[in-house]
Amino acid sequence: MSERSRWALLGASILLLGAATYIYYTYDPAAHSWFPRCPFKALTGLDCPGCGSQRAVHAILHGDFREAFRYNALLFPFIPYLTIGFGYRCVKEPNQRLLKWRRILFGEYAIKVIAAIIFVYFILKNIM
Repeated sequence: MSERSRWALLGASILLLGAATYIYYTYDPAAHSWFPRCPFKALTGLDCPGCGSQRAVHAILHGDFREAFRYNALLFPFIPYLTIGFGYRCVKEPNQRLLKWRRILFGEYAIKVIAAIIFVYFILKNIM
């Protein structure tokens, strides 16, 4: 990826994140029907691991962390995790230490652990 396209991607990402932040701060997904609904829940009646994320983001933006945790507890560890992942993508020439941490956090073993966490969360969310 060229330097110019890397900056364009970063600029577009910041713009998109800013627009999404404005929308989720201004409008409550629980009160507006134009927010997308979960297709998995519509088909099965079960909550997917992402169900409640839109309401949780709205609550986080308003500083209501207890309510956000109630909507979707899995969002709390995954926001920093995804932010770190995006940061790794923005580094042009990573050093050996950074590559080691990227392999630890985003390698094959990490993906399996994350998949297991999501699966357990899915089960617990639907039986509680």
